[in-house]
Amino acid sequence: MSHHLDSPTAKEDGRVDITDIYVFAGEASDTTVLIMAVNPLAGELSPTTFRAGALYDFKVDTNADLIEDLDYRITFGEPEPNGTQRIELRRLDGGAAIKYDSQGKLIAQGNTGETIKIDTGGHLWTGLVADPFFFNLAAFEQFAKLILEQNKFDPSVFDTAQNFLAGHNVTAIVLELPNAALSSEMLHIWGTTAIQHEGKWRTINRAANPLIQQVFIHDDHLKDAYNKSLPHEDVDLYGETIAAFTTKVTQIAGTASDPAAYGRQVAQFLFPDVLAYSPQLPTGYGFAGRNGRALADDTPDFILSLLANTPFSDRAEKPDGFRSSFPYLAEPNPK
Repeated sequence: MSHHLDSPTAKEDGRVDITDIYVFAGEASDTTVLIMAVNPLAGELSPTTFRAGALYDFKVDTNADLIEDLDYRITFGEPEPNGTQRIELRRLDGGAAIKYDSQGKLIAQGNTGETIKIDTGGHLWTGLVADPFFFNLAAFEQFAKLILEQNKFDPSVFDTAQNFLAGHNVTAIVLELPNAALSSEMLHIWGTTAIQHEGKWRTINRAANPLIQQVFIHDDHLKDAYNKSLPHEDVDLYGETIAAFTTKVTQIAGTASDPAAYGRQVAQFLFPDVLAYSPQLPTGYGFAGRNGRALADDTPDFILSLLANTPFSDRAEKPDGFRSSFPYLAEPNPK
């Protein structure tokens, strides 16, 4: 799964477990959509609400130094008997964007399930939706086990097509913003969640590119550390881990003339873990280029092909029901 249940700490409360981040052009050509999906298997493993008091942040770097210059922060109140929650959206600029205790400027408020107008332009929506990600999880787990335990490369494990997430739901935050509000022609975007623990803010999850942890990192302690670190640290802290697993796969598969060099190349390609996005360019995440990430982009096939250095498919089919207009995600699956 993309970032579903990606670390021991994230598994403690699905409401702050980021599953995916999406960035793409809005229905209007001068807008950008930011989506943070959280709460894997919502309504099954955890509630269908957001965690009251937690911070859900869209981090935006506008000058390519990998430090956020802009932060759109969403917070929720306690659920009402009918499940709705009060919601606030704040914008934090400059030095305030990196601080958990900054208040920023309140630019929207309302309730979950409503389309809320943002004072500075755009719209906000939050609520339960069908999980937009698609991945043949069972096959990948078998594939990785064969690599790690038997030094065996066996793409045939993907011959049985199955989207593990079909029929399941997540909760999502959807922002549609005017491009002018994002302050730059080239953005680097990631998402974080944080909660208060013993009087201090504690980062629970960090996400941008899909499948980084699930495909490349196989140590739970390292996964927790990854979630708490910052994008500008990625190459130094986790580059060797990414490179080592890629080296192992391509060496066993015989798909790289110099597996170690290819492993290092993949680590440099994937890191820092941010979504680069220019509103001036077409949205897409694949070998033709990476500019944001659209809901229908087949990121598992891209990541698996990158890992193995050969064309590769998990054979999971894209879900139906994506909407062409705000809030874009599909209606929740019945439970």
